[in-house]
Amino acid sequence: MKKINIGILGPSEIAFRRFVPGILKSEKFNLSGIACATEQEWAEKATENNSPVQSEYEKCLKFKDEYGCNIFNSYQDLLKNSDIEAVYIPLPPGLHKKWAEAALLSGKHVLLEKPLTTCYKDTKYLIDLAKDKELALHENFAFIFHKQIEIIDSLLKQNVIGDLRLVRTCFGFPYRGESDFRYYKELGGGSILDCGGYPLKLASHLLGKSTRVVYAKLNHAKNHDVDVFGSATLENDNGLIAQVSFGMDNSYKCELEIWGSEGLLYTPRIFTPPADMEPHIFIHCNEEKDIVVPKDDYFKNSAEHFYDCILNEITRAENYNIIERQGRLFESVLAVRT
Repeated sequence: MKKINIGILGPSEIAFRRFVPGILKSEKFNLSGIACATEQEWAEKATENNSPVQSEYEKCLKFKDEYGCNIFNSYQDLLKNSDIEAVYIPLPPGLHKKWAEAALLSGKHVLLEKPLTTCYKDTKYLIDLAKDKELALHENFAFIFHKQIEIIDSLLKQNVIGDLRLVRTCFGFPYRGESDFRYYKELGGGSILDCGGYPLKLASHLLGKSTRVVYAKLNHAKNHDVDVFGSATLENDNGLIAQVSFGMDNSYKCELEIWGSEGLLYTPRIFTPPADMEPHIFIHCNEEKDIVVPKDDYFKNSAEHFYDCILNEITRAENYNIIERQGRLFESVLAVRT
């Protein structure tokens, strides 16, 4: 089996806690290194409240100590390395388009943390560039690759709760402090681009390719120049409705509820189950059921889907279409918001 040499642009928390442990479990990747920003590269993602370059280098040292990977002294140095075939980009969303473009132009396959970009125009540009270069492009909504989703899909196909009547899903978490990039417009912050993408993605998965946004509301709080919480209503061609809600100044919720003609399906940890957790799916109908989902590392699974996109042209093309549909949903929320 061919292993892909992959590098990381920036020592993010999600890369340290979830992505690297995931790919190290896989036999399909070699972790070739992590890049630390130069002063100029750092300036693009700096705010008056966050840390300087030295802090980023110290974070890179943690990756080296924990995972034994090389440190590159700039993002460009990593992209110029001919041994590296793919890059993972967990930077703030406002920097995704620039660095994904640079990576694709350097001949690298690209795995971007969600959202792919901050607008449909940039998403379509990256898709077209990846197509032109015959390179894989993947948006890391990793939860969709968890065993939990596969089991829910199977239960619905078996009509265990009858005909579907309503989908409700939400994802929100407490305020993370003013230094967090999520609260800065120039860095691609905002609840719809961060936690809102999860329920949008899940609703689209459940309702199918005809999913469209019919209503959206985005709200501000704490004097930030980005939306901090919101909600949306989606519908498919069969008239099935999904109600989604999200927020980053909320109490924690991470739920899916599907109401059917004969019962209810509910799971309380749909988007973020740790790799060592056994999530529960509850079925409420004539007979109460508690389905325990096996432990699963969905970051590993998502990375391995990215690997398949690298090697398989058909999978790669399908993935372009999936990314574009998600980009259109984001754009639709912004277009119909009140």
